[in-house]
Amino acid sequence: GFELSGATIGVIGAGRIGARFMELVSGFGGDRLYTSRSPKPDLEQGLGAEKVELDELLRRSDLVSLHLPGGSATHQIIDERAISLMKPTSILVNTGRGTLVDSLALARALEEGRLGAAGLDVFDGEPTVPEELLRAPRVGMAPHIGSATYRSRDEMARIVAANVVAVLEGREPPSPVTP
Repeated sequence: GFELSGATIGVIGAGRIGARFMELVSGFGGDRLYTSRSPKPDLEQGLGAEKVELDELLRRSDLVSLHLPGGSATHQIIDERAISLMKPTSILVNTGRGTLVDSLALARALEEGRLGAAGLDVFDGEPTVPEELLRAPRVGMAPHIGSATYRSRDEMARIVAANVVAVLEGREPPSPVTP
């Protein structure tokens, strides 16, 4: 079976959440790879992470973790082609957005033994889970509850409160949301 100790971990999207994930798994040793729009010196110096192109990350990683927003630029970034670059023993983890992964291509790869496993907290077309994923082997699924902890919900409430206070005081909110 898969062992995290010494594994090469690839993080697609090294923003706040992706960087934190990389910090959490760094204690297991192994190589840390990431893709991001910009270099992350803190990750490179502090964790020994290496910024690589997407194709290289997919080829080298034992576990690929997605931490990207949804949208046209990231729609099905993990498609048939991307999966074909991955090791047949690789694990794909998606806690980002369901639209990042082509569900049919993922299910086919799992059924055909071209991918080791998948862990999904998000699905394309939530709350409905694509039928092909329900039948696929070696896939673990959760109903989009990755952030459902007391600590993360407390932090979310703190951020909302700080934004409300800033607006009421006539200041720019610390975490503005743009439509």
